[in-house]
Amino acid sequence: MPPKKTSTPVLRAIVHIGPVKTGSTAFTAQMVVSQERGELGDNVVYALPREIPRADGTVVVQPEQIRYLLPKLEWSRQSAEKSARVQPTNDTLGNRARDYLDSLVAELRTRDAKEVAVFFVEEALSRRSNPQKLTDELLSRFDSVDYFFVARSQQFIVPSAISQRVKVAAYPKVWDSRVSTFVKNENLSQQFDYSQLLQRWSATGSRTRLLSVPFLESDRGTQRLFYRILETVGVHANLGDPVAASINITPTRFEMLAIGLYKFVTYPWSRNGLTPGSRARRAFATFSRFAARVATILRSPRWSISSRDRSAIIDHYAIANRRFAELLGERAQSSEWQQWFRDAHDKN
Repeated sequence: MPPKKTSTPVLRAIVHIGPVKTGSTAFTAQMVVSQERGELGDNVVYALPREIPRADGTVVVQPEQIRYLLPKLEWSRQSAEKSARVQPTNDTLGNRARDYLDSLVAELRTRDAKEVAVFFVEEALSRRSNPQKLTDELLSRFDSVDYFFVARSQQFIVPSAISQRVKVAAYPKVWDSRVSTFVKNENLSQQFDYSQLLQRWSATGSRTRLLSVPFLESDRGTQRLFYRILETVGVHANLGDPVAASINITPTRFEMLAIGLYKFVTYPWSRNGLTPGSRARRAFATFSRFAARVATILRSPRWSISSRDRSAIIDHYAIANRRFAELLGERAQSSEWQQWFRDAHDKN
């Protein structure tokens, strides 16, 4: 007979809080596949959707719904969130997130291991103003919580974020691809001001850490960033073969124009809603398919910003990045962070 289990494992929650366009989707894909292949072992868990029984029926809860355990900022006008008409309420989603965590933790406590590290990815968290509520919820279930964010040089992340907003956002104000407009609105949430992010998330308690990881442009298409994340949070795991996938490719110049035109024409319909089966609904669907098809046939260079815009981004974040280096302290002297700051200041 196997020896009787005498203690429960120490549980660590490790949460990737963002920001957007820092490889979080690729990291998710890699962790999911590595877990499915059994390479993460029993001591490392990537949180996946779970079926949760509730009084109103069994529902599938996504791990990223832990965002609803945090107060919400007034940035919804900049986001691609669906209207309240088709979304469950924040309270409902918050309760589902609690049920999700309770179900997950109950299962993990039965494992025969000294420690289990559980990874969550929710890039929207970096924009939230007060992490304490989420911290309290996690610490009531886990023994420790590590938040980490991935810092990517703003001259690269801003163009990527602009193209993403144009692709997914539903509102006319975010179809504007000008750098000046984006940087002005981005300051509302300060998601790319890493000194502000450090200050906002670091004061969370003795069992909680906030860690930062540099995203180097040379990391693209490799697993180096993923292993840097694991090293930073103190987790040893073998990810196995890399996942070969093209994720969140930047649109071409033509695609950016086509997306803007398509949304300009269809916005009145998408805003007001269309009756299922109606002539307008069928016309909307036909136009959607046509626009997508044309965009794949007519190719052009990827959308990019001008050197003048790039200089404006670097100048805009120069003071914030100096403050960020000060807050990093000795870590800022490492070779990886030195490379990050060189990338952040390179205007060529």
